[in-house]
Amino acid sequence: MNFRTLKLFIVLFCLSGLQSIAQPYFQWYDTIPVKINSTFIANPWAGGINFGQPSAIDMNQDGVKDLFVFDKTGNKIRTFINNGAANTVDYKYTPYYETKFPKLHDWALLIDFNCDGKEDIFSYSDVGGGFDIYKNTSSLSTGLQFQKIVTQQKSIYNPPSGSLINLYVSSVDIPAISDIDNDGDMDVITFAITGTYMEYHKNMSMELYGTCDSLKYQIANRCWGYAAENSLSNDYTLFDTCIGNISNPELSPYDSQERSLERHSGSCELCLDLDNDGDKEFIVGDVSYPNLTMLTNTGTTTDASFSTEEVDFPFNNGGSPAVNLTLFPCAYYLDANNDGKKDLLVSPNAPNASENFNSMLFYQNTGTNNFPVFQFQQANLLQDKMIEVGEGAYPVFFDYDNDGLLDLFIGNYGYYNSAGFEHKIAQFKNIGTLTNPSYELITRDYMNLGALGITNMVPAFGDLDGDTDNDMILGGYDGRIHFFRNNAAIGSPASFALTLANFRNSANRIIDVGDFAAPQIVDVDSDGKKDIVIGGRNGKLAYYRRTNTSGNPVVDSVTHFFGNVKVNLPFYTTGYSFPYLFKDGGQTKLLVGAERGTLMFYDHIDGNLNGAFTLVDSTFMNIWQGTRTAPSGADINNDGFIDLIVGNYEGGVSFYKGTGSIVTIDSQYPPITWNFDLFPNPANNSFSIKLYNSNNGNYKMELFNLMGQTITTTLFQEDLMTIATETIPPGVYFCRINDIKNNTSLIKRVVIQH
Repeated sequence: MNFRTLKLFIVLFCLSGLQSIAQPYFQWYDTIPVKINSTFIANPWAGGINFGQPSAIDMNQDGVKDLFVFDKTGNKIRTFINNGAANTVDYKYTPYYETKFPKLHDWALLIDFNCDGKEDIFSYSDVGGGFDIYKNTSSLSTGLQFQKIVTQQKSIYNPPSGSLINLYVSSVDIPAISDIDNDGDMDVITFAITGTYMEYHKNMSMELYGTCDSLKYQIANRCWGYAAENSLSNDYTLFDTCIGNISNPELSPYDSQERSLERHSGSCELCLDLDNDGDKEFIVGDVSYPNLTMLTNTGTTTDASFSTEEVDFPFNNGGSPAVNLTLFPCAYYLDANNDGKKDLLVSPNAPNASENFNSMLFYQNTGTNNFPVFQFQQANLLQDKMIEVGEGAYPVFFDYDNDGLLDLFIGNYGYYNSAGFEHKIAQFKNIGTLTNPSYELITRDYMNLGALGITNMVPAFGDLDGDTDNDMILGGYDGRIHFFRNNAAIGSPASFALTLANFRNSANRIIDVGDFAAPQIVDVDSDGKKDIVIGGRNGKLAYYRRTNTSGNPVVDSVTHFFGNVKVNLPFYTTGYSFPYLFKDGGQTKLLVGAERGTLMFYDHIDGNLNGAFTLVDSTFMNIWQGTRTAPSGADINNDGFIDLIVGNYEGGVSFYKGTGSIVTIDSQYPPITWNFDLFPNPANNSFSIKLYNSNNGNYKMELFNLMGQTITTTLFQEDLMTIATETIPPGVYFCRINDIKNNTSLIKRVVIQH
């Protein structure tokens, strides 16, 4: 969050004259050093990458191509500014630009289709069965911005005058968008729905208008290259007879526009001219296979013909090790190291079923752009410069060696390899000072806990046996927790021993929250004894109260619907709640991570443990770090403010420095019992406000921009109201609803786009 947004929160909460919500606030912060393998890494808090789809784009308008990475996990965008050092991979994670991109899903490629030097967006369609296109309208005055110009791109399947049908690309496929005929406009190669032949959709922009800035497609070949993929493998039949094609497919129409209802299973395509003969070779990865296949084109730009098949690409190209990822490798072509030559990057497109740790392969082009030669450099491009623990990241601070400095532990769902997932806890020692923390990776498998075979290992620390030192519990995929007693002498480094596997309550029943137990050890009821709060796959929180004072802890269930918290999106049965209870100004607050990726902020907890907590903000501080967020915190720099760390399912963490706390609660005011929804969000020409439990009160709606300036104000009594936004400039705004009678207010963020 930038300074202006922080300033807005101060304005809205401190100067409103209404009841303010005691709410800590944070600022994204990336200057805490982290050392891995004896080297301080460049982007420790960048948030991880699992299944990245990289593209080059100039985001800051400095003439140097930066790096955009779309991750299939959570449809998360990560943006890296290129510092531009020659012959060097030199990127700095800069999340500011992530909000400049539209919401994308399944796949995204940045390609300049209109020859203006600015990369546009091709991404899977919001309505399915094809792709949408966003035009890059950036300028020095406006900065990075995009305008949607196509929803579900069409193509003529019966040229020259046939009807337009959506140019089909599945959510699993990634098409090749390339100038196949070298006329200057962008064509499309994609598998037919049947999955046997590659379709060549020719862009007719140059032929019709003499420019490359249009998107007029018609099918030019239903069997591009006269090759057919085997229906039972990823082998190809070359010089195929191409049943259903015609002798001169680029020049003659095809009589039928019907397409099979059978669906292609999944491929990602890339077209490159590897031998400088003008035509494009075909590089493809398939959903069920670990390799890249390359078909050599010995035809022409108007009549492609594949004559040889290389199944271990790019081995023969440069003698490097061939791509060998567990499943579904996809290839991308861009200059990664600032030497003016485009390189080959490879990453899997198979969530939960392929490499998630060493999953960004970098093959440097040691040849030229006309005759590329790809030499393998590393398997973890970008990932080696960030905290990365595979799939899932569950962070927590804990001083394990009793030196007064808070160390960092990160559990995970697992590192994937060909044998499956390895579930571990990474240990980072704080090697800094009380006011300037710094971290170093000690081990990726703390205490060899991976040998226990606990899937989805979530750690929590706290004194559960009443002997003043901190014990450990681990939550697992099966919804159960395990207690590890700390047997270390006072002042010595922690020494944990598994004491109670499958932790049980006083009735000897196994504590089980269903799936994905995410525990926190915290004194919920302020009785001096630590209790346990557990999140789970169902999106709720379970509260187990400790009933004994010493010895092996005894905890009993108070509720499995603590605070009526449920973080699921509407119509979703899963929520993956992850709790972080903490004190702010002496009052208990709650942040909950969720599958949706935002953080939910709850208030009115003290004295209300059996009631419903107040949801203050469902998009707390506009923090969104990908799916299944896992918040935790502590004052790691001893400035008096809680700092926040957020893990996500991409296997990385992000850090937010505590910069203050707004504590202006007046106890005379009653708890906020009402709430409101705001939809649609983002909004186009209007948005609606729906009140809940409003008790027919009098309300005032105020809309603020990021500078804290009031845009519009409306008084209303109805439970449903619509706000017109046609005249409001696009941007991020904050909507505050004030209950005038009870002097209370709630705020939610709204994005306006036209």
